[in-house]
Amino acid sequence: MNRERAVSETAAHEEGSLTFKSNETIWGRIRQANESIQYGGILNVEESGRVSLELSFVPPQPFIVNMPENHRIEAQSITEAYARLVAFLDDHGIDLVH
Repeated sequence: MNRERAVSETAAHEEGSLTFKSNETIWGRIRQANESIQYGGILNVEESGRVSLELSFVPPQPFIVNMPENHRIEAQSITEAYARLVAFLDDHGIDLVH
């Protein structure tokens, strides 16, 4: 973790806004092919319940679908963030792999 990021996380925690942070791996299966995709993500949950999920695509890019390199999901709850993640993948013809 770089120093700038560590300092900003400490400041956010001191303000009392960030209650949970984790690194996530999101896998999806392309419906039209026997291929999978992967995103790395950082999940942040604030004391207020607001959730953000910052996704970064993990290469290689599949031939059949052109996935965005980065995507950000903001929601009022974990449930809403999950629904938005599923909708984002569904828009690209991808099923979330649990």
